[in-house]
Amino acid sequence: MRSLRLRLLAWLLPPLVVVAAVAAGGAYMFLERRLNAAYDHDLGDVARALVPYIRDDNGRLYIDFTPQAEAVLRADSVDQVYYAVFDASGKLLAGDRNMPVADPASAIAPRFWDSVRHAERVRAVVLDTLGAGKPVRVVAAETTRKRQRASRDALVSAIVPAVLLLVAALAGIVLGVGRGLRPLDAMRQSLQTRSHLDLRPLETQQVDDELRPLVTSLNEMLARLDDAQKRQSRFIANAAHQLRTPIAGVITQLDLAHTASASEREVHLAHAREATARLARLAQQVLSLAAADPLSNPGAPTERVDLSEIVTSHADEWLRMTRTTGAELEFDLSAAPISGNAVLVGELATNLVHNAARYGARTVTVATRASEKTSKLEVSDDGPGIPAEARQRVFERFSRLDAQSTAGSGLGLAIVSEIAQRHGATVELADGPQGRGTRVTVAFPT
Repeated sequence: MRSLRLRLLAWLLPPLVVVAAVAAGGAYMFLERRLNAAYDHDLGDVARALVPYIRDDNGRLYIDFTPQAEAVLRADSVDQVYYAVFDASGKLLAGDRNMPVADPASAIAPRFWDSVRHAERVRAVVLDTLGAGKPVRVVAAETTRKRQRASRDALVSAIVPAVLLLVAALAGIVLGVGRGLRPLDAMRQSLQTRSHLDLRPLETQQVDDELRPLVTSLNEMLARLDDAQKRQSRFIANAAHQLRTPIAGVITQLDLAHTASASEREVHLAHAREATARLARLAQQVLSLAAADPLSNPGAPTERVDLSEIVTSHADEWLRMTRTTGAELEFDLSAAPISGNAVLVGELATNLVHNAARYGARTVTVATRASEKTSKLEVSDDGPGIPAEARQRVFERFSRLDAQSTAGSGLGLAIVSEIAQRHGATVELADGPQGRGTRVTVAFPT
């Protein structure tokens, strides 16, 4: 499971660890360098302290050192101090034998290096100077016990503050991330406590700037869901009303036919058949509307089809239907390939032809044609037409211009709109030929 908290910590912790390590390493190197410099300075003082005690006795150099002075020179509670004084020929004048071998190059200023004496690490210094007016070389050395102890103390002194700062920063980050994500937790809890019917927008005044786009998008989605929920409620209510009317008509006509005379019975049965046909057509349109909905019918296959072939396959059905309305059906077909579902596109075309033939048209023309980017299905008629101000409203479900008419259910153009949207097509309403009637053009992307 992905966690935003863990991801934030994963992004923030590595830089902090690197900074803490670099800071601790830098502090340790600085402290160790300063401590070594101090200890080297003391060791150089030991070498320089020997020079004033060098004497010349008729060309023979020697160290005028009392046992007490030598004890003071070697005094150290932790390390062992060694020294040696050599003349220009390299002869040992005084001090310890087997001293670390120094670089033969002249060392006018004290020169330090690390060496080993009696299997123990030592720090040594060499100084070339004049003793009693003659050139001498002074070598001093000491073990590194206090240096190693000081190095460990410096390491602890560098690491402990860095670790404490890292722990404090980690605690601050954890608390900061928790407090920073608190608005998201509050939003989640607010949404969890709502019912599926509560689609009120979230409050945006107290929302942080970083969360405002998310909350705005969420409110827009809630508004769309609320609109869809209201539309669904209206659809169910309208569908129930539309179904109730023909059902009640069928029952009434059958009741009347049951008690009517033989001559009147046929009239009532004819009315019952008409109401049943309306009921069947309404049920078919509701099913078509459900088939066009990508949520209720997500698996409708898509293939390469041609609008002219779809029109041809439905032509016989349309001709039989237009005979009952008295309209003439004409075709002007050219190849118009699209990628879509032939059944749904056929239902779209059927609803356009039914609408055109049902509402007073004398001639209905169905045309297909293709351009570089679109393939178009065009159904035009010479009927009463649709006023410009009502052309958007006619695509709403159960919307009819003539509320008193019983010729249709108001679902035809709603089905056309749903199927067109599913295929990425556009629907355009315009005046028919010579300014009379209506022309409906559905443009599919090729």
